[in-house]
Amino acid sequence: MMTMRKLMYAFTILSAGAIALTGCGSSTSTGSTGNTDNSNPQSGKAVQQQPDTQKPAELSIYLNSSNKQEFDELLAPLIKEKFPNYTLTGIESSSKMGDLVASGNVPDIIIGTKGTIPNTILEFGLDQDLSELIKTSKFDLSRIEPTYLDTMKYYTSGKIIGLPLNAPVFALHYNKTLFDKFGVAYPKDGMTWDDAYEIAKKLTRNEGGIQYRGYSERWHQMFMEFNQFSLPYLDAKEDKAAVNTDQWKTLIEGFVRFYKLPGLSFDSKTGYTEEDLKVFATGTSGMQIFAQPEKFTTFEWDIVSVPTFKEKPNGALWGSPRFMFITNASKNKEAAINVAAYMTSDEVQAKLNRKGLAPVLAKITPEMKQTFNQDSTFYKGKNTAAFLYNKPAAEPPARAPGLVNFTKAQGILIAEVQKMFTEGLQVDVNTALRTAEELINKGIAEQKASKK
Repeated sequence: MMTMRKLMYAFTILSAGAIALTGCGSSTSTGSTGNTDNSNPQSGKAVQQQPDTQKPAELSIYLNSSNKQEFDELLAPLIKEKFPNYTLTGIESSSKMGDLVASGNVPDIIIGTKGTIPNTILEFGLDQDLSELIKTSKFDLSRIEPTYLDTMKYYTSGKIIGLPLNAPVFALHYNKTLFDKFGVAYPKDGMTWDDAYEIAKKLTRNEGGIQYRGYSERWHQMFMEFNQFSLPYLDAKEDKAAVNTDQWKTLIEGFVRFYKLPGLSFDSKTGYTEEDLKVFATGTSGMQIFAQPEKFTTFEWDIVSVPTFKEKPNGALWGSPRFMFITNASKNKEAAINVAAYMTSDEVQAKLNRKGLAPVLAKITPEMKQTFNQDSTFYKGKNTAAFLYNKPAAEPPARAPGLVNFTKAQGILIAEVQKMFTEGLQVDVNTALRTAEELINKGIAEQKASKK
């Protein structure tokens, strides 16, 4: 089982399948809901309503992107601090949703990332349009970072079926000990990838029979899956690849150059993304985004903001927040949205923020940036404001209904890109993208043919 310590930084660094913790706040914060009309006589504006915290309700919560430890030790107690008369039941993901649907035990809330929408909610027809509940409760959606709402709408044809809990954030880790050893100035917030490349050139060298590198990475995830241009692998309107483009070329050339610095050599194993991510923890690499702070024990380190491409300044890596989705089978939808809305309140978000769980708010205060992740064992005292330096990345354009979901596209592109810096192969970027395009298009055609 994942430990609580690992839970606290897993969502800080990873996305797509990572999880987050939730907290408590006061009844005066603006994230709660209710059903009575109330207005501010001074401003004339509608005031966010407060829920009836004493009214009993039973809620079952499916822990699709959570686990029982988090629910029992953190989530449930904190929700009950605000709603003491809510009876909460956590359902582990080992209980298959298909079985729950078949037995009539559909949960009220599903905790999950964007991938949960097509793979669970839409697959079993559990999506609930919350527009009417949001309207009657006067929940202020403008408080929420619109990018995260758009992430959800991307899969739901524009419907809001839940509210976000925590946002995905990233930072560039750097080995201070190695920088000091070679007399190289530390990285700074706000760098471009060109700046990072110049630093990497100074660090990449062979001394005492040890090959030092300026940069290492779980490169397929940080540069492709979470790419800062929000580029898709498949075309939005047609059944064809979308990888042979100028933007993909810019992005791929922008990171492959780190692997072609003088003295570096990679075979099919050492260049593999899952092997490359291990290098930084050995102390022989200067910089890396992918975080394993529990392994960074033999050297001093700190963090700065993730470098960005000059073509897209301040653009963050593309990831997924975690949501509380409310199902259409819930018999306590009002109580469910009370809980989901409460978790977006300013005070709750501030408390989560200290645990390294990034706020989903449209406006993040300077204090939040300074206190982010400061309760963390690993990041306390680090430059954790770097996690919140860049702007959230948007989803790519939604694909038209009925198009083939060719899931092997990413793997094909990764394999062709790795050839660019694999000894004995070393294809150029145009060849890599053209070959990937051809293979993806062939795969799409074969998948379509198999369904006829």
